[in-house]
Amino acid sequence: MNYSILHVITTIDLGGAEKQLLTLAACQKEAGFDVEVIFLKDKPTLLQDFLGLDVKVDLDFAQLGFLKQWFKLKRREFQENSVVHAHLPRAELLCALSLKPKSFIVTRHNSEAFFTKCPAIISKLLSRFVLRRSFASISISKAVANYLKTSGEMSGKQNNHVIYYGIKDTSVSSRSYPLVVSRPILLGTVSRLVPQKNIPLLLGALKELNSQASPGFNLTIVGCGPLEANLLSLSADLGIEKMVTWKGQLQEVLSFYRSLDVFVLPSDYEGFGLVLLEAMSQGVPVIARRISAIPEVMGEKHPGLLDSTNPLDLALKIQELISDQNTMRSYLQYQALRLGEFPIEKSQREHERLYLSLLKQTK
Repeated sequence: MNYSILHVITTIDLGGAEKQLLTLAACQKEAGFDVEVIFLKDKPTLLQDFLGLDVKVDLDFAQLGFLKQWFKLKRREFQENSVVHAHLPRAELLCALSLKPKSFIVTRHNSEAFFTKCPAIISKLLSRFVLRRSFASISISKAVANYLKTSGEMSGKQNNHVIYYGIKDTSVSSRSYPLVVSRPILLGTVSRLVPQKNIPLLLGALKELNSQASPGFNLTIVGCGPLEANLLSLSADLGIEKMVTWKGQLQEVLSFYRSLDVFVLPSDYEGFGLVLLEAMSQGVPVIARRISAIPEVMGEKHPGLLDSTNPLDLALKIQELISDQNTMRSYLQYQALRLGEFPIEKSQREHERLYLSLLKQTK
């Protein structure tokens, strides 16, 4: 069946949900579908990337307030075989208010409240309203689905599907990784600077590593956010400010991954953790906490999973990885196998099956 796909998303700035939509849209175009994106606010960092894929992008909505966005989408004429797919809370709510019930699909990208800045009861009511109006919802991991159920933001009757993120190339980069790493050792992460990401844990581990008998660890952080000033102050208080480089946002991150000796994700929770796949695809050993969706992505038996929030334990985990060739080899071998579980083509096929179910019920 020939049909078109309209993705409505809150932003097309840099972020896991936005980058994944870019990858999914590229795969959908390759599969022969007509794909369009509406974004609602903020700077369109990924605009040229979407246009380069011949994906249409409607620029008009971002210039409007929510009420005008509602009016514009409500009046929009759709082709007979059109699928509307909403991503992130503002876009989901807009579709729920503008479109006919059961005429659109939503994806939940985060293990957190629908609207984090309002009381929990309001967030739950809005979340359930949107999901009740949707034909079906997608959770990007079992952890997200479980959060939605246990938090009360999704009813037990919701038509929900788990569809994992995917990447274009599931083969590991040809980068030659030294099994014996020379100093200084470069640690790195890609992260928004927000409480969820628990950057203080990583800064504390860096202090521990450089307090040992043979210091020589540096850290580079890619990302920005409201906690930047606080984290800069913390690194100074810990006496490690000269060992930390703050890169801000980078649109091209693959070369950054290749520059690292170890990638660390210290988050308290993740809806998926696309950065884990990105780092693994570049042949970088990954360490992250055994929490929320992280074991789903890395694999339950990944040797880099950390069962602690103690900076010393993280430091010891990093030191163990760097010091032992067999440990290093086990990380890289496990990751190479794990990547094969997440091709974007698999994700696209699962989306397509759900889209076809939506179109059949509208006939």
